Amino acid sequence: MLSSLIDSFRDEVSLKDFFPYFNFEVVKEDILSSKNNLIFLLGAPGSGKTFMINYLINNFPNKYQIFRGFDKIDKNKTILVDEAQLLSNSEIEKLRVLSDSGIQVLFAMHEKEGEEILKKAQFHSRYFQRIYTKPLSYKELEKYINKKFDTYPELINKKIIKKIYKYSKGNFRLSKKIVFRALDLLDFSLKNNLKYKKIDNCILNMALIDLELK
Repeated sequence: MLSSLIDSFRDEVSLKDFFPYFNFEVVKEDILSSKNNLIFLLGAPGSGKTFMINYLINNFPNKYQIFRGFDKIDKNKTILVDEAQLLSNSEIEKLRVLSDSGIQVLFAMHEKEGEEILKKAQFHSRYFQRIYTKPLSYKELEKYINKKFDTYPELINKKIIKKIYKYSKGNFRLSKKIVFRALDLLDFSLKNNLKYKKIDNCILNMALIDLELK
């Protein structure tokens, strides 16, 4: 019954899910205008780093490339390295050396791991730029969810959205996971003529428990 709405909250990176929230626009402009050959895009899991990389590749294909191995590098494009914390020390060092040669390299990684890497000696004397992805504000999350529920406004209300924000702390991916699970439970109720007709506190609490958030 709610399959299309449920699908729109699946945990996947899709440019169809784009909406212009404040921090995204700040981060985008910082990256596009950066003159540094070494950029660290840092943030918590689910805060938009992978989405940003996909956005840049899709909208500026002549300027950016995703790192897929040293034998596939176009020296005329900025190298975007997603989940850079998974690279070996030798791979990070090779990419740093490439940045010294004049190729712009952007490392997208979890904030904690990124800060640890930047403590290493080979980065002390290098000019680099830190750019941080940040959580959504409540108003941004409310706007996003209400737009998704445009054809089903009766299924959710402001009180529930505030509770989603409380438990997700504005993390975009986690917010989507919470709504996805709540909708899945609601859909089951509607299909089986159970008592739940909207995302209420009970449905949301079940979703939060299922996700081990409560």
